[in-house]
Amino acid sequence: MERSLNPPSKQLPFLKTLLSIGLILSSHLVLAQRNVIDSLERIVALHSRDTTEMNALLNLTNEFLRKDLEKAKTYAYQLMALARAKENNGILAYGYSYMVVLHQNSGRLDSATHYLGMLEALSKASPSNPKIRISHGQSAGLFYKNQGQYRKALPYMLDILNLLTVENENKAGQLLNIGNTYNNLSDNQNAVRYHLQSLSLFDKLKNKRGQSFCLQNLGNDFLNLRQFEKAKKYYEQSLQLKQVLQDKRGTITAYAGLGDVSKELGKFETAKQYYDDAIQLSREMKLLKEESRCQFQLGLLYARYRDMPRAKENILQSLTLAKQAGDSTLVAKMDSELKGLYQTEKKEKGTEEAFLANINTFIHSGDRGSESLGYARLSEYYASKNQFDKAFYYLKRHQQLKDSVEGTAVLLQMKHLEEQYKSEKKEREIELLKKEQALHDAEIKRKEAYQTGIGIALISVIVISFLLINRYRIMNRAKRLVEIENVRNNIARDLHDDMGSALSSINILSQVALVEKNGNTQHYLQRIGEQSSRMMEDMGDMVWSINPQNDSMGKVIIRMREFATEVLELKNIAYHFSESIPEGLALNADKRKNLFLIFKEAINNAAKYSQASEIDIRLRQHDHTLMMSIADNGQGFDENTIRTGNGLNNLRERAKEMNGMLTINSTVGQGTSIELSVPIA
Repeated sequence: MERSLNPPSKQLPFLKTLLSIGLILSSHLVLAQRNVIDSLERIVALHSRDTTEMNALLNLTNEFLRKDLEKAKTYAYQLMALARAKENNGILAYGYSYMVVLHQNSGRLDSATHYLGMLEALSKASPSNPKIRISHGQSAGLFYKNQGQYRKALPYMLDILNLLTVENENKAGQLLNIGNTYNNLSDNQNAVRYHLQSLSLFDKLKNKRGQSFCLQNLGNDFLNLRQFEKAKKYYEQSLQLKQVLQDKRGTITAYAGLGDVSKELGKFETAKQYYDDAIQLSREMKLLKEESRCQFQLGLLYARYRDMPRAKENILQSLTLAKQAGDSTLVAKMDSELKGLYQTEKKEKGTEEAFLANINTFIHSGDRGSESLGYARLSEYYASKNQFDKAFYYLKRHQQLKDSVEGTAVLLQMKHLEEQYKSEKKEREIELLKKEQALHDAEIKRKEAYQTGIGIALISVIVISFLLINRYRIMNRAKRLVEIENVRNNIARDLHDDMGSALSSINILSQVALVEKNGNTQHYLQRIGEQSSRMMEDMGDMVWSINPQNDSMGKVIIRMREFATEVLELKNIAYHFSESIPEGLALNADKRKNLFLIFKEAINNAAKYSQASEIDIRLRQHDHTLMMSIADNGQGFDENTIRTGNGLNNLRERAKEMNGMLTINSTVGQGTSIELSVPIA
């Protein structure tokens, strides 16, 4: 057995290693919780003054209730102020409930009683609102329970449980509180029953915090029955969850529970370390009642080790704190224990009346465990006075009450309840596995259907693509054939119209020259030469336009420059040729031919008739349009007064064939400009 009370290693190797692993694996839960708090604080910062802000304040109060009481109180005040302004009595009731808890935990019983009275008045003023009645009942039950008035607290709790028909966190919490109250009454059988019901519901709701509370209190139940290994298992599971959730207040109770188990198992150093950690955390959070209980248990630890000065010192500290917290049952328990210590030292500090008063306090509160211990202390007192008949009587009452609390029948019933919970939990897990399997099978079928759909879609895309490509090829081939046919028709038309007429003229002129008797043969030969020269030029233009090597605009521009140079330089006409055409632009044979012939006709007309000294030629592409302008500074003309020839009509006809737009602007004495716009997209 360990005999030293020096502080143990901070590691507590196995448990703390286990907790560290749990913390690492569950770190995402902490981050998620921090994100929730940040989100709620951002909502409050918006000052929207609506239900959303009230709900955010409500949730923030609940979050900080177990971490930072001052912050929780600040948010609760804001919540009540906003609820009053908006005349929302339901939310106001929640605010009062939180204020009862916060003030009671801080040892301010007058303030806690004040807010409980306000909550009761609000409940009576709102008989048609069951939520307010529930808030009052829950708050009153917890208030009286925390004051040690367990019998007074229980009816409130059972009444509220009947009103909670929906299986949610509220109902699970109420089951937990009822179990805790039965635990305080030393009715361990009912305590375990309600704790297991609460744990089952929290499991179903996947509420980690609720699970941690239930595991803690199941540890308390089995500790009362001296089932220490079972109690330890539940405490360790609870502590692991509370540290993951950063529940400081819950961590205090878990440390205290593990200290109690370690004390009963004879591990004094470990027990002292747990109590010291719990006391330090209680002081940080200013939780009087929790510190009082831990100081009391530490005192009992010293008493077991026969270090009476330290035992009395700690129990006296705990008694002072319990009186500040207003827990009469806890005060009586500590007072009874102090009297027992003094009696052990043969120092008469207690009287028969004092022992009986403490026992009456336990009877009034319903704490049968403490009542049983009180009978044992009173029996020892009478034995020290040699009043053995009274000592035997109270020892017998102690044993009878202890058997009713910790007897074999109770243990068997609790074991049955625990096994029933495990069986139901396993059934739920099996049912959950079946549902997960069904979902998995459905997911597989969905994926198979999805993959089949993708396969069909891919095949359809391939088939449609093949058909579209084939159609494109057919249409392209047909279009090409149409273009070839158009080229052939144009060549045939040009040969018939231009070449045919030129050849007919040459034929007629040659026949006339042969029979000419007046010496005009030279004139006819000159005419024949002019016709043949023009025919050769037209033939050259025709051959050039249908040659595929001349598709690019670069080749067209080169030919335009050559023609302009040949014609205009002979007439001593200066010209400026500018172009802004992107590389790679190509025209089909028809457009290329018509563009060049329009250019050629315009240059010829300017050279022959305009008497211009300068000509400006520009080619450019804008968006999907090819634009050409030819402007001279010649004498101009009035199209309405001149004799209309084929030249201007030919220009317009060729522009029309290109789906283009031709504009001719000419003013007598100010020159002429021709502008052509041709779509090339």
